Amino acid sequence: MQLRGAIEPMRAKAVDRLPEGPAGSYLYEPKWDGFRCIAMVTEDRGVHLQSRRGAHLNDLFPEVAWALHEYLPAATVVDGEIVRWAPDGRLDFTALQRRNMAGRRAEDLSRTEPCHYILFDILRTRGRDVAGLPLTERRRILEKLFVAVPPASVLALSMQTADPIEAWTWFWSLHVAGVEGLVIKPAWSRYKPAARGWYKLKHRTTTLALVGEAGQGIGPARGGSGGA
Repeated sequence: MQLRGAIEPMRAKAVDRLPEGPAGSYLYEPKWDGFRCIAMVTEDRGVHLQSRRGAHLNDLFPEVAWALHEYLPAATVVDGEIVRWAPDGRLDFTALQRRNMAGRRAEDLSRTEPCHYILFDILRTRGRDVAGLPLTERRRILEKLFVAVPPASVLALSMQTADPIEAWTWFWSLHVAGVEGLVIKPAWSRYKPAARGWYKLKHRTTTLALVGEAGQGIGPARGGSGGA
């Protein structure tokens, strides 16, 4: 099912290092391993959850839709990632896939395996279009909205820092929890649907292998896999 007026989320292009620039040029966020989701709270407080490709997600994640109805103001549009935290503290993408295939069982799973919606951007608030504002200003607006969101809610505000050293700490320490890497965003950037105006730095897995041909000596060679 496609939503009327579906919004294509802003994208990120893959890089193999942090982009360079003056202090404060970039903001860094964890790259969450989940389902990208644009959420719309209408003027009459209806909620629409839209996947990256425009599919309707309300029936799959009713706990997220309900929390948005409860805590976000009318005529608001936000961008984020739906994730599932496993009991061991790691991101559980398999649980998200179960929810995607659950059909009528999604309501039961919303109670036994609740998911979280991690918000990292805002396009509209209380009917005001803020997509054209710099990211730093959109972030302040989003933080103000979260003053009314209780800590126990399934809504969460994404971590963000302007410090590249702290970002590197996240890159290496959060990897064990299933975080894929970093999303790097120019601090002045506007929200442009479908545009690749952000960057993503993902973990790559390397392996040690022995290669060679019959009749010849063999030796170690390093190869890598992974990427965007």
